[in-house]
Amino acid sequence: MDIGNKILEAMINRFACKLYKDQKISDKDLNLILESGRYTPTSFGLEGWHFHVVEDKKLIKELTEACFDQESVLTAPVSIILTALRDDYQLDSPFVIQRGERFPGTLQEFIDDYRGYYEYLIENNRVECWSRSQCYIAAGNMMSIAASLDIQSCAIEGFDEKMVADVIKLDLNRWQVALVIPFGYSAEPKRIKIREPLEKLVTYH
Repeated sequence: MDIGNKILEAMINRFACKLYKDQKISDKDLNLILESGRYTPTSFGLEGWHFHVVEDKKLIKELTEACFDQESVLTAPVSIILTALRDDYQLDSPFVIQRGERFPGTLQEFIDDYRGYYEYLIENNRVECWSRSQCYIAAGNMMSIAASLDIQSCAIEGFDEKMVADVIKLDLNRWQVALVIPFGYSAEPKRIKIREPLEKLVTYH
């Protein structure tokens, strides 16, 4: 089986797992999941995110309460909290300068390329939404890579943001919580994948 079909098979076998075994994820596998997030593409290559790994049992209990007592958070050996910058995206911000200087060409060329889109985001009040949406791309890659390792996951948006922030000591003036994703080995039967057929979802133009 070629690599593309192996990845697709892993995605098909993934499901929103609610109950996990008491089994630690190896450092090697956890690092692979995190690397899949790091290598995820972002708009203008800015990487306006940070991944918080929660493994401490006391913090897992607190995170469970912040996620309205969801069993998936409580039983998973690790949860990754994806956070996104609120607005460090100004053209002259230290963050944008540091990111822009990494690329070929001059910093001014990067800023000139970025300027029009940033102004569009500001004019339409979309900076926070745009920043947060980058995390969903990383989340998809993380969950797919995890599934290829027989590690299940569940993307969670149901949480009290301030309580989650307190768990990881996150500055909510600068950061927003995008997703909480528990990862672990399933302790429940695999669910059948329910999806609409391609012919109902795709239109060729």
